[in-house]
Amino acid sequence: MNQELINYIETNIFPRYEKYYSHGMIHISNVMKNVLTLAKEYNLDENMCYTIAAYHDLGLNVDRENHEKESGKILISDEKLRQFFTDEQLNIMKEAIEDHRGSRKEEPRNIYGKVLSDSDRDFDIKLLAKRQLATSIKNYPEISTFDEHFENCYKYILNRINKYGHFNLWTNNSIFIKQRENFEKDFLNKEYAKSVYKKEYDKISTDGTLDKIKNYYEDY
Repeated sequence: MNQELINYIETNIFPRYEKYYSHGMIHISNVMKNVLTLAKEYNLDENMCYTIAAYHDLGLNVDRENHEKESGKILISDEKLRQFFTDEQLNIMKEAIEDHRGSRKEEPRNIYGKVLSDSDRDFDIKLLAKRQLATSIKNYPEISTFDEHFENCYKYILNRINKYGHFNLWTNNSIFIKQRENFEKDFLNKEYAKSVYKKEYDKISTDGTLDKIKNYYEDY
């Protein structure tokens, strides 16, 4: 991989996630790890994969509902990236970011979009609880109880189940299929899922994180 590109992203892009919570660097690093794993599986350009993972959620503090479009705009307008990629590569990366959203029903336009979308899945119920509760708290300030937040979160994720009864994967890679299998076992046991979310909710309610989610963090 290009070390100059890595240095640029670490210095100029990663700090932009400092005020993001549910989409902060824990999430970005996890997506990046997944993307680079699949890059080897499908013989993709690792520099392109690293970059789309780094940029894919930057637009969240611009427009939550269209954050994938805003993130794509940020990538394509970054002149520094033209030192590392061709116009064709940048357009592929922009499309991949625009198509990454987990709730998207249409198949991503290119393999980088499929890989990024699958890598963005939270097939870890504890990480999902952490991220989802923060998003619900930020976006629905009128909700005041844990039970309401949990039902809101649970319903949202259930909507991602496809016609085959699974959470969608575009690549159907065996690595993620195994992760999905374990996740579905946990998440679809609603009482267990609720206990995991409750533990996280109690934690952030007592350690000051809930207040920071409301008043400091900028991702929605």
